[in-house]
Amino acid sequence: MNMIRTKAPSETQNSDLLHLQEACKKHDNISLTFPMEEECIFYLLYEEDSLLSAICTFFNENGDYECSAYTIPANRQRGYFTILLEELLKETGDHDLVFPAEETCEDTVLTLHAIGADLWYQEHLMELTSSAFLKTGLTKNNRFSDSLTLSMTCDDEKEPSLCTFLINGSPVGSCYLDFRGQSASYFYGFEISESLRNQGLGSACLSLLLDTLFLRPGFEKIKKLILQVSGQNGPAMALYKKAGFQITESLSYYIY
Repeated sequence: MNMIRTKAPSETQNSDLLHLQEACKKHDNISLTFPMEEECIFYLLYEEDSLLSAICTFFNENGDYECSAYTIPANRQRGYFTILLEELLKETGDHDLVFPAEETCEDTVLTLHAIGADLWYQEHLMELTSSAFLKTGLTKNNRFSDSLTLSMTCDDEKEPSLCTFLINGSPVGSCYLDFRGQSASYFYGFEISESLRNQGLGSACLSLLLDTLFLRPGFEKIKKLILQVSGQNGPAMALYKKAGFQITESLSYYIY
């Protein structure tokens, strides 16, 4: 066997990585892919010309190494991942390794438990369709509702739109919308002024935004709103569920 460490995979190695990734995605019914960060380090385990297993890692802003690992399904439970992990640990020292994983992939979860990795936190992908919002929606009998307005600005059609919530002309909150194609928008960066939190303003702002997107002329083509939220953020999860958002995918982060 041949173990290769590289920051610049060759064209052949990139092709092998793609084949490995797609084989695992198909077998495990997952959507995770190798990260594409510029500073990625790849550990590749070959047997002759066949890529058996690979780990891709990069040093993130939190001071951890974020890792993605794949092993050809027919070659699992043969210690190939362990060989690469031991090589990686020689380089990472005392830094934590963080492994994103989809809980539906039993092989991944079993492997992470076997090496002693602990579940750190979860991220949830949630979505709300226009039809679901019409059935549910947020209550509007809120003390902020009558005075709250929304300003949407975008300097470039290809850039996200900044949404600013105002009361009497003064900003009290904001968020971003990234319009993806003709039918969906990604919602992120939702913040409320710190002095006005826990008073129902977040609910009022979200209600106004959803009304604008799904009910007002000019946004008829928006059929779906997508967001990502940490499972540790209980208040946000509760607000989004109340508005009709449904969890469509969950990603767990294990720390080793």
